[in-house]
Amino acid sequence: MRRIVVGWGARLVAVAALGTAAAPACARRLDLGSEFLWSAQHETGDLSEWLLDGKGGSAADMPDTAIAVSTDFAHSGQYSVKLSNAAVSDYEAVRLWRSDDYPEEAYYSAWYYLPRASQTTNDWTIMQIRAPVPGDPTVISLFLDVDLRSLPGGDMILTVFDHRPQFLRAATPDPAVPVPIGSWFQIETFFRNATDDTGRFMLWQNGQLLYDLHRPSGFNQTVYFTPCSVSENLSPTDSVIYLDDAAVSVERVGSATTP
Repeated sequence: MRRIVVGWGARLVAVAALGTAAAPACARRLDLGSEFLWSAQHETGDLSEWLLDGKGGSAADMPDTAIAVSTDFAHSGQYSVKLSNAAVSDYEAVRLWRSDDYPEEAYYSAWYYLPRASQTTNDWTIMQIRAPVPGDPTVISLFLDVDLRSLPGGDMILTVFDHRPQFLRAATPDPAVPVPIGSWFQIETFFRNATDDTGRFMLWQNGQLLYDLHRPSGFNQTVYFTPCSVSENLSPTDSVIYLDDAAVSVERVGSATTP
């Protein structure tokens, strides 16, 4: 059963750059223009892009989860972020976040790499849209999750879970669209942060629209864009996912950087 959590304290963790040999680039770097509000390509070899201006951070539930800058795989350049999670008895999390008073309409995107498929008994959350609780900005609520779920045949698909009880899980596309294993794929979302029915959440996988949800969304102007690995009881137990070329923008980034 999925655990619904109202708040999660943010803990800032400094991560040192790894000095291992560089892997060859898999794709060109993002062509950054005025449409970009923020981006992280990790070519500094650390997490400084996430921490810029004190508007981001990282956290890991030790000792079962870990975060590291890695040269194992990279979508562009030499570096990516490696998120490891070996939780068994309860949900544990490792996450990065970037927070700001973003425009009412914005796109939140990142590239992911799964070295192998996993069997899920519960959701494996790899991206979150979070926001401070009204009246208490020190408590960051869970709001919208993008999850990986395994199918009986072994494929893995993306699902969307809204933590508000009137919504919960969105209907999955039919037919299902598997995420690729062993190659980079992009998750791009559009979030219209509005308090009325014009609120909207859209999700593209490698440029293919999978979800288009219309519902009130805005209970706080501040948005926490949170790539992560939140899981328990995955098989194999030691799960790893890589993250690269994350961005917040006012126009779609699209999947033009696909290798």
